[in-house]
Amino acid sequence: MIRILLGHPSRLVCDSLRTALDNVDDVYVVGCATKAEELHFLLPHGNVVLIGTELEDTTALEMMHEIRMTHPNVKIMVIGLDDNPDVILRHIEAGAAGYILQNESIVEMVEKLHAANEEKAIISPAVAAAMMDRLAHLANLDTPLAYLEARETQLDELTSREEEVLGLINDGLTNQEIAERLYIECGTVKNHVHKILKKLDVNNRQEAAYVLQSFQRPAPAMAMA
Repeated sequence: MIRILLGHPSRLVCDSLRTALDNVDDVYVVGCATKAEELHFLLPHGNVVLIGTELEDTTALEMMHEIRMTHPNVKIMVIGLDDNPDVILRHIEAGAAGYILQNESIVEMVEKLHAANEEKAIISPAVAAAMMDRLAHLANLDTPLAYLEARETQLDELTSREEEVLGLINDGLTNQEIAERLYIECGTVKNHVHKILKKLDVNNRQEAAYVLQSFQRPAPAMAMA
């Protein structure tokens, strides 16, 4: 029996998915969460999480890191992704066992659910090619010097505001706390975090903080928005 946990900011989407999955043999929907706290509460009761790219208060990338730390045996499927190999690969690197595109059907979703539950994965040729390119890139970073040079270049690409946000991430602040500290909207912080993760080529906030720590760069003085 595949015990599904749904994670999506829209109750309407959750209800629609529950209705569709309730008609599938060997699948049971345990519950739906719109926030991180709700999903954490449900985690002990399921073995597969179907999560949208964002919840009300976090992103799938951040949530996957937490799930991997606390419930490593739970499979994570990201739903609603664009057919973009780079975006898909970023979620796979963060711990996704599979993904469902926006234009895929319930039948295709169920097929991928069963594959993930059986320790398998269904991916497109484009994503497979992106994974091979990624492995080749990592193979070229086979020396500490090359790795550090690549990381330093990535840090140099950050804007001053992104450096501020990264410094506060390193201090352990949440998005809301960063927004209050910098006098900006929480949504703006989320956008900065997304750009930071992309520029540093990391999967989550913890890895981004580690990059900063590797160079011991002090956080820049904060400026008023």
